[in-house]
Amino acid sequence: MKPSFRISVKKLLLIATATIFTSQLMAQQQVLAHYNMGRSGAVSYATAPEQLSDMAAGHQLKKAGQPVFFADAPADKKLDGEGAILFKDKAAYSSKDSFAIAKTPFVLELWLQPNARQGANDPSANFATVFTLGSAASGYQLAQKGNNWVILVDGKEVATPVATVVPGEWMHIALVSDGKMAKAYADGLKKLDFQPATSIAAGFTMGAYGKTNSFRGLIYEVRLSQLKGIKFDAARHLLYNARQIAQKKKQATDQQRALIASLVNNKQLKKVESFTVPAAPADWLINQVKTPVELLLQKGKDELTAKLLLTNGIVSREFYIAENLACISFRNHLNDAEFLRAVKPEARVMLDSTWYNIGGLSGQPEKSYLMESWYNDLFAEPSSFRFAGLETKQPEARYPWQQKYNAVHTDWPPKGLHVIMHYQAPLNRNDWQNKVSVDIHYELYEGMPVMAKWMTIANKSENAFVVRETECEVLAVNQDQVKRIHMESDYSFALANADPEGSALIHYKGTPPAYQVGQSTTTWRVDNEYNTWASHNQAEDRFLDFPHHNLLVSRVPMGPSETLQPKNVFTSFTTFELLQDSDDRERQSLAHRRFYRKLAPQVTESLITGGITSHDRTELKNFITQMGELGFERLDIMAWPGISHDKLDTGYVALWKEIADFAKARGIVMGGYELQVASRGRGAEVDCIDPITNKPGSLFGQSVCIASNWKDTYYPNMWKFYDQTGLMTYNMDGPYHGDVCAATNHAHHKGMYDSQWEQWKTQVSVLHELQRRNMYVPIPDWYFLNGQSATGMGYREASANLTPQQQLLLGRQYIFDGTWHKAPTMGWLGLQLVGFYTNDPRVGLEPLSKNLDRYEIGLFQHLASGCQFTVRGKRLYDTPETKAMVSKWINWFKEHRAILTSDIIHVSRPTGRDLDAMFHVNPFIEEKGMLVVFNPTDKPITKQFKLPLYYTGIKEQALIINQHGQSVPQTLNAQKEISLQVEVPAGGYSWYLVKDKARM
Repeated sequence: MKPSFRISVKKLLLIATATIFTSQLMAQQQVLAHYNMGRSGAVSYATAPEQLSDMAAGHQLKKAGQPVFFADAPADKKLDGEGAILFKDKAAYSSKDSFAIAKTPFVLELWLQPNARQGANDPSANFATVFTLGSAASGYQLAQKGNNWVILVDGKEVATPVATVVPGEWMHIALVSDGKMAKAYADGLKKLDFQPATSIAAGFTMGAYGKTNSFRGLIYEVRLSQLKGIKFDAARHLLYNARQIAQKKKQATDQQRALIASLVNNKQLKKVESFTVPAAPADWLINQVKTPVELLLQKGKDELTAKLLLTNGIVSREFYIAENLACISFRNHLNDAEFLRAVKPEARVMLDSTWYNIGGLSGQPEKSYLMESWYNDLFAEPSSFRFAGLETKQPEARYPWQQKYNAVHTDWPPKGLHVIMHYQAPLNRNDWQNKVSVDIHYELYEGMPVMAKWMTIANKSENAFVVRETECEVLAVNQDQVKRIHMESDYSFALANADPEGSALIHYKGTPPAYQVGQSTTTWRVDNEYNTWASHNQAEDRFLDFPHHNLLVSRVPMGPSETLQPKNVFTSFTTFELLQDSDDRERQSLAHRRFYRKLAPQVTESLITGGITSHDRTELKNFITQMGELGFERLDIMAWPGISHDKLDTGYVALWKEIADFAKARGIVMGGYELQVASRGRGAEVDCIDPITNKPGSLFGQSVCIASNWKDTYYPNMWKFYDQTGLMTYNMDGPYHGDVCAATNHAHHKGMYDSQWEQWKTQVSVLHELQRRNMYVPIPDWYFLNGQSATGMGYREASANLTPQQQLLLGRQYIFDGTWHKAPTMGWLGLQLVGFYTNDPRVGLEPLSKNLDRYEIGLFQHLASGCQFTVRGKRLYDTPETKAMVSKWINWFKEHRAILTSDIIHVSRPTGRDLDAMFHVNPFIEEKGMLVVFNPTDKPITKQFKLPLYYTGIKEQALIINQHGQSVPQTLNAQKEISLQVEVPAGGYSWYLVKDKARM
């Protein structure tokens, strides 16, 4: 016990000695008032308190105006997660307290940064008060005058400035008085001597004073202290540790130099002296562009900065690396158009309740344009995730797919380059260092002006947090390019894409809640940092199409609100960006269709389908036998009754295995219809809960929640059903459409805010599994970027009860309108041989041999469109003549399938009064085009047709071959057009094949 006692006594003596020394020190420098805004923690743009507490005494400061907390601090404080107060627009903190220090030695010091985060310093401001001790007439003031910091004593300006204003950089300024002479210090160095104030009035103010201009910047810390019986020593008596700051600055510089060196040594990057993108290649819509995708690195001469250029020769995205990484250019080289006007963060994410920027740089003085001379003045915010390096690899398939069902050959995954940029946690989050990181992923594809982008977040900490909101892309777009950038994501379904002015919610009474009107993940906003755009006459807004809505943000309409557990990774949705080079509607929509063909290749699958509503073995086998004889390729068991995919009764499974085997032996794949999720309740315990009533209820009639434990039973049974029967297609009606669920007891979501996200993820996983099984997946929604094969070309259920003549012309209108943003194979249509909801003989075509002409034109029209086409009935022919007619056109379609399933140029919409036409084009195959013309009138029509051939890829002469095999050469004019005389009989049709004469 005695040794321990002696040690305790020694410790007590040391503590006592330290206490005496500290007391002496405090007696030498007595702090009269001390305000440290950094103690507020990691807060970004939160409302500042009504009062600032004095850390030394009781001198409370009262707020005026709207100062706000901001997550920034001097370099040696950033790592502590501290912040400052942002002053602007007459913001201030003040008190009327008096300090009797006019004739005694004192030190007044503060940390400040001249930047209002709306741009750099405004040199036009003649005078802006930063701090006042006393009053303007009696005391001291520090002010910003133009580009200088100046001191005023008793209202008179000291002739020599203290220092030069450096926008975006922290500076420590101190006023030191010994009672006889005053001195000014900047960053610990003495700058000037001046006469002290004769007296100091009551008052203590930081920020705006009186009627002076507002200081636009940050204040981190202010301290007033009195010196008693000692000589001032800057190293001891100031809140400025020059050695520590120098060390921190050197450490940051060394880290930056090491980062740049790591990029230089990265063998995945191509090092260049300057960025020289080759001349734009030929038009990618009519030529195969094979320029490889590259990531180029240009090192700065200072070895502290660099530039990256990601390019495929058609488009490029350029990044500047300094304290952080920022995108400085997004360019289309086909027309040399620059899309960016300002620097923004690469992405944003709300974790728990705080927004964080991912990358980005601040300090751009003007947000309407960006000049290279500004780059060196850009700086990083300590509250942002910081760029830490990158890696590259080849793109990976977003879901399994193999070429099948007559799909067009393409590379899958598409050729290109996948760049992963790594970001470390913000400097002001010590608890996240080396534990929470963000990766931003880019994929640029070969031969097309398209880029994909998404984020992943890794949580290696000990605590879970909520990924509440995500913005995967933030682009400040030039006004003239707003209509030339197409952005969409794979987070896509009915309510995510719904618009209150669109067709999806026309039946909704009143204003729908926000979660039922997603308006897609693409949002155009007003940029609050862009303050110099011209304010037009309000009457011009609609004519100018609101040009100030030019901040493009990609985000999910609600959520995701996913809880990220420790050791897990969050993956966002994927945004796809297509840069257009023209305002022409046809060209823009053709680019969009080509985008789907490359990045969702299953949309080019093509199957000729027979549909039947029967479970009778004899009827089914007779129908399949006819399908096999005629060359049909897919059997669909249509509604009603369709097929129940979770029904595993032995007899039920045996029936469909027998039918599937029978069809397979004849080269036919089969599947059936089921209303799966939308409008189908499955029981109160698993159905969607309406957030308003807190009872089962959904927008489209009661829907099951597929983030409940219903999915744990239904989908496993469905996969067993497929395994046991061999069905290879799934006509899924009612896929997840977007209903929210307010239940808090469902197995796979926590409440309303994560219910859309979790249900979408479930539906996507089902589609991916269907593709892994090489199945054909038509569903009435918009999951194309996740594996869907087709949707309705145009759909109104009641039209199934119209007469065949009405259905024909309406069908051609559906095709014309539906192929603006769909390839023909992305949309389905049907030919009703029997009534759908009625037995009215005027609706169907039975008996078929008695309606052969109507059957033929309906069959031809749908086959000629190239769409996903289903002939629905109990039989496909009834006589040899009917069989011969159907066989003729099925064979014709297969002979010309490549061009008929190619994209449609919109030449003439059906009106019922004149000829209408479909014009398929494809510059990459032998048959470059096919014109199909219809005459809905009761008179024959001969007419000159102006036919645009540019997108056939033909340069000089086309060979036009009519349906009778007669060919005529035609020379293209300067606009790549020909004038073609067409002859179409009353109520009939004609077709013309287009080839390149130079290749004959």
